[in-house]
Amino acid sequence: MNILFDIGHPAHVHLFKNLIFYLKDKNFNPIVVSREKDVTNSLLQYLKIDAISLSKVGANPILMFGELVKRDFSILKLHRKHPFDMAFGTSYSIAHLSAVSKVKSFIFEEDDDDILPLFSAITYPFATGVVIPSCLRYQKWREKRIIHNSYHELAYLHPGNFSPDKDVLKKYGLAPWSYILIRSSALKAHHDTNIKGLVGKVWERVYDLIKDFTLITSKEKDPDHKIAPWDMHHILYYSKMIIADSQTMTMEAASLGVPSIRYSSFVGRISCLEELEHRYGLTFGFRPGEDHEMTAKIEELLNNQNLSDEWQTRRKTMLKDKVNFLDWQINFFHSLL
Repeated sequence: MNILFDIGHPAHVHLFKNLIFYLKDKNFNPIVVSREKDVTNSLLQYLKIDAISLSKVGANPILMFGELVKRDFSILKLHRKHPFDMAFGTSYSIAHLSAVSKVKSFIFEEDDDDILPLFSAITYPFATGVVIPSCLRYQKWREKRIIHNSYHELAYLHPGNFSPDKDVLKKYGLAPWSYILIRSSALKAHHDTNIKGLVGKVWERVYDLIKDFTLITSKEKDPDHKIAPWDMHHILYYSKMIIADSQTMTMEAASLGVPSIRYSSFVGRISCLEELEHRYGLTFGFRPGEDHEMTAKIEELLNNQNLSDEWQTRRKTMLKDKVNFLDWQINFFHSLL
């Protein structure tokens, strides 16, 4: 069987990598296509996952539309060469492939529909199924929903799938829980219009609080990475906390039991992060204008002598409620056969 994986973001490399390895081991034929976005292709190469890079990220709406059309035709051409039996991804292109063929497509999404209204409108009507966590908001395309009780990040950061390696810290001269991670998003995606993040005076206030710690900065689309992308989850696990305007790395921190502070216009709007904050207490979100509240929370966390142990306890509570998402993916795949 030929199984297509359409991967367009570094986080989606991690989301599907273990399923891809499993399918190869079981003598299925996963075929991976990617795009030039941040470190996506570098991660695939490091993991020795052969991938066909089909496009670059469009820098404006016209180029984004051009990329959409290009990927649709490229994937259709690949289908004619290697007829796919099913397709997995987070992309519009596999849904459009279903619209013109008998290929079953399954969109794995972790954002609420109203966060991605354009994507939802041009993708979900054509997909075979839309795979979402149980906490997401949705109103339309109800018959297509396939609901699980997990998070994407638990496909690769669940204790059954990930073991932190303290030796990785030696490469960077770091000691456990002695440093703070700072993650800045590029805020250039189509859904990031008018979204504000961790820049300007608010960053200066944060810096004054944490300047005595070693600071590890990670910026989306920055070619000069302090930490190799394949080492980042080990570095994240042993960090004292992460301060970010990134939704993905905040989710990853919560999945690992690492305290996280998020400053973004998206705060209060993303159901997965709302659940991790208000049900499990693993993360804290602040909207632009809530600078004082954010700095007070950072100071409170830094003064907590049992911070890491307390967050690992909270993580265990979350993990008792959630399933290993890799196990769910494997069971779901076999249910489709």
